Amino acid sequence: MYDVMQGVRVIEVAEHTFVPAAAMILADWGADVIKIERVAGGGDAARSMRAIQRPGLKSNPYFEAANRGKRGLGLDLTKAEGREYLYKLIESADVFITNMRDDACIKLGITAADVQQINPKIVYASGTGYGRRGPLSAARGFDMPSSWTRSGSAFVQAPANGGPPPSQPGSVGDLTGGATLAGAICAALFRRERTGKGAIVDHALYQMGTYIMSQALIQASMGWKAAGPMPAREAMPDPMLNWYKTSDNRWLLLCLLYEAWWEDFATKVGRPEWITDPKFVDSAARAANCVEMIAQLDAIFGSQTLAEWEAQFAELEGVWSPAKSPEEVIADPQALENGFVTPVTYPDGDHYLTGASPAQFDGRPVGELKASPAHGEHTDDVMRELGLTDEQIAELKSRGIVI
Repeated sequence: MYDVMQGVRVIEVAEHTFVPAAAMILADWGADVIKIERVAGGGDAARSMRAIQRPGLKSNPYFEAANRGKRGLGLDLTKAEGREYLYKLIESADVFITNMRDDACIKLGITAADVQQINPKIVYASGTGYGRRGPLSAARGFDMPSSWTRSGSAFVQAPANGGPPPSQPGSVGDLTGGATLAGAICAALFRRERTGKGAIVDHALYQMGTYIMSQALIQASMGWKAAGPMPAREAMPDPMLNWYKTSDNRWLLLCLLYEAWWEDFATKVGRPEWITDPKFVDSAARAANCVEMIAQLDAIFGSQTLAEWEAQFAELEGVWSPAKSPEEVIADPQALENGFVTPVTYPDGDHYLTGASPAQFDGRPVGELKASPAHGEHTDDVMRELGLTDEQIAELKSRGIVI
């Protein structure tokens, strides 16, 4: 991990992915993050959600993606005694982070007012589904409906054949939302260093979605009609921004956005005559003849394997990419040598590979990362730091205050 957040203590009362991902990034950057989980029901619901369970795995990949590097404390916040220990942790903390809904925060005594009354200089950060105002302020939210679907992302990706939008490939809003919330927390901490003033930081999945869709929303506000379903691949107006299948049934994406790249591309696909062909000579001509050009490119790309195209396009002037599988990404030298894919180690020395959190510091990859804590794994350590003896901790466990 990095040391840029060394000395910062973060108290997390959050579940699922969005807000825990923010705390995890702070842990990657060196913060001491204490994840507080309920004692009953196995802790954070993301540990055991049926929808994302897979048999035979050492741990839940979805939980790992938002919780590595933290210390785990099982604490019953529904009891006043449990909340008192939370408040002791808050007294010396720098950040408190939660995604509990307002009614739960009131019930548990962890509203911004509650927390900042204990520690006025703390940064109180929270994530919601739809924001703190408006008709959906109290509604539950999840990544795909709240961030991706409501924001317009699903709409613009609906297929031209009238079918439903494609399923979201992963926790896009959760993970980008977590990264941006972590950045906002750091900004609030920077102000506190300058002024001594605490802060309340709010983020929402819907807000993350609207930010991702900024270009389309700007277009809509300028009066451009929403594009709706994408054209069929075989009729994309720009054949240089399109998908093509290779002879071994692999897909690659062309993204040749500049006219200056056209001659090199035409040469490398073995069609130098296209450079001066009136039907393809420039972007306007290619758009007018897109169906014909895409059909010809389909035949060209279908004549070789992906590996052959990777070799042929090794020095292509434009931008393109193969559609890599996750298995290929975790073996990709470009990802590995830059530390974009990095190992995370279990206590027994075993490890898995993950995508590193965004950004690097001091010209080096993030370095050693530790797997997510087991439920209540560090309860004894944290309670000892509060001054409790082993006998007192055992007594609290016997009454279900901690686990």
